[in-house]
Amino acid sequence: MDYKIVESKEIVWCPGDDRYVLIIRSNNEVIGLNYMQGDELDIFKEDFTYVDEKLMDFYNAVSLYLSGECELDRINQAIWAYFDYKNKRDERVFNNK
Repeated sequence: MDYKIVESKEIVWCPGDDRYVLIIRSNNEVIGLNYMQGDELDIFKEDFTYVDEKLMDFYNAVSLYLSGECELDRINQAIWAYFDYKNKRDERVFNNK
């Protein structure tokens, strides 16, 4: 009998990026993401197991432009780009005060 995963929720440790990533899928499509820098799994499970809607919007906007050997590579590229974008935006806002 063939089985199909309809919905899944994964917590993935990415040692090269020093982060945990939450990936929620529905019918093999990523429908939710969140992340936390650092290796404290208990903190991640307590505070980061919800969908970051802004990160998800960003991922959906840039995912076609990303490359990598696997989907997780592309997700991590999007997270780094999102993190950098937020930092640059916050610096601009802070410096313009």
